[in-house]
Amino acid sequence: MRRRLFLIILSIASAVVLTAGCSSSTGGSSTAKPSQEILRKSTIGTDWQMYQMRLILPPGSSFPVLLKLAAGDKVDGYFYLEKGMNVDFGVNADSPVYHSTPNATGNVTSDRFSFTASKEQGSTYSLQFSSTPNSTEQEVVFLEVMYPMKGSFAVFVPLETK
Repeated sequence: MRRRLFLIILSIASAVVLTAGCSSSTGGSSTAKPSQEILRKSTIGTDWQMYQMRLILPPGSSFPVLLKLAAGDKVDGYFYLEKGMNVDFGVNADSPVYHSTPNATGNVTSDRFSFTASKEQGSTYSLQFSSTPNSTEQEVVFLEVMYPMKGSFAVFVPLETK
């Protein structure tokens, strides 16, 4: 339990630090922060639910999508870039579960992922998207996630610090 709490706090702190360190692409003093838009939420049968969302990642930012799952719960999803050239994607729980492999050009522009929650990995899973720090444009990601109805879905929005 302590390990899981530590990992969640570490994820939150990383997201806040990455977001707070970004400046807008126009060179102003305002901080660009990631944002999201839920495009669609639907129930599939009696056992599954699905979210479709758009994530907007300014250069150097990170955005976690959290899932609370029970052992044996299956998750299936995919993403693709609507705008941008590269995004870093990984699934983490108590330890890394999955990480996207770059294509022949060395970029990740889309991926399909599937995993089953386990007791050893804990109950909180983070789908972590990070933009390229040296990019001059924001990355826009379309994401679809399907998971059991009994699971819970949370979109984490980093808090601004002054």
